[in-house]
This record gives sequence, structure tokens and C-alpha cells, in this order.
Amino acid sequence: MTKFSATVCLPPTKPRRLPDAIAAAMAPYDINGTARWNPAGEWDWWRVHVSARTPYLALPAHDGDRRLVTASTIPRRKAELAPLGPGKCYGGPRGLLDLAAMRRRAVRRHDALSAAWDELAERHPPARPLAEFLARHESDPEGYALAQAKEDHLLQPLVQEVAQRAVAGDPHFGMSFLTDDPVAYFAREHEALRQGVLRTAVPGYALLTLDGSWWDADGEGYGDRANAYLDDLDPEAVVVDVLCHC
Repeated sequence: MTKFSATVCLPPTKPRRLPDAIAAAMAPYDINGTARWNPAGEWDWWRVHVSARTPYLALPAHDGDRRLVTASTIPRRKAELAPLGPGKCYGGPRGLLDLAAMRRRAVRRHDALSAAWDELAERHPPARPLAEFLARHESDPEGYALAQAKEDHLLQPLVQEVAQRAVAGDPHFGMSFLTDDPVAYFAREHEALRQGVLRTAVPGYALLTLDGSWWDADGEGYGDRANAYLDDLDPEAVVVDVLCHC
């Protein structure tokens, strides 16, 4: 079972009616939506959600617009939304959203993360990726246990400091680095990483289009396709993110 973010596109819809509109649009992809297991199923529950670190940003001229999806525009009985602060929202008409600023925010944070990693890497001995430890285990599973391979990787000073910073709430190293290998991540070419960050700055793992089509990151070219779709979307169409479970 896993959780993922889906970006839902809807015709012009008032915020108070959004939960029902989202439910109708998402219904074909309910795992339990048929008498037997739904072959088109993608989720078993969802809720309106954005990360507190990466909410939608409103264009400055539309900050406070009641058409934006916020804790004050959707009744609490329909969705429990936390306040996000000035200029931030859970979505809204595409023409009121500053998608360009969201992409700039993502790249700015990525560059700061890369700089923080480079600074740590200069202070510690070079670290080896987890894959090397796993390969050693696979070649000698009896002599080198899987648990030992993971521990040896984690105990490298550089990896250890990243993990400690993640637990301590470092603004650069998020909790994802407790499960994802930072050595492998930062071994990738910087510009390729940057482009990947750009592609995921706006659309979630999945995108539900106006015509009810479901696209997701398992599809080839999803990032470019999803971003182009959102950029070309009618300014009155509503874009909102939901957290899904499957």
C-alpha cells in the first residue's frame, strides 16, 4: 500500500462544490468501485491535500480571491483543510495560479540542497552508494547479510550526517533521505536532476484530465506531457491536488 499525489482538473467549479466534483471525476478509478476488483482502479481513498512546503501559489493580483481553494472557501464539513498563509492555496482556476513561481521555488530549493550536499561532502570521506553494499550481499548472501549491508551504508559519516539532519528538521534534507540513498541521488548529473525537479514542481504523480483520462508517472514522457497540459489548460478550469492511497 502506498500514498501518492494526484492533480485533478475540473471544469469551472465553485470551491464549496469541489469535493463532490472531485468525487465524481475520481469515481471511475476507485479500486472498490465495481462489484469485483476494479481493473481501472488507482485508489481506495483520497482527500484534498497539498504539502505545507509546496502548496499552490496564487498570482499576486489574485491573492485572497474566493475562487481559490483554501480552508476558508471549502466548508469544514466537506474537507478539513489547514490554513496555508498568504498567497498559498490548495488549487483553484488555473488562470489564478502562479505555476511559473512554483517551478522557480522548486529549482531554488534544489540548488540550495545541492549546495548543502556539496558542503557536507567536502567535510567527509567519499561515501559509496547503497547499491555497492547490496551487490556485495548478493554475491555472498551467507557471509554478508542484507541487514549488515544496509547498516554499513548508513554508518558512512556522510550518509549518517544527512540522516541526522533529516531527523532534526534540516530545511534542505527532508525525511525522504531516510529511505532514499543520498549518495546515489547526488551522483546523478546536476542538470538532469534540475530538469527532473522542474517536471515535478506542479503536477503530482498522477494527472486526471478534463476528459477523465488518467495519466501517471509510469507512462513515458509523463512529466513533460502533464506540464504542457496544465500550461495550456483553460484559465477557468480548476486544478486541485488530492492525496491518494492504493
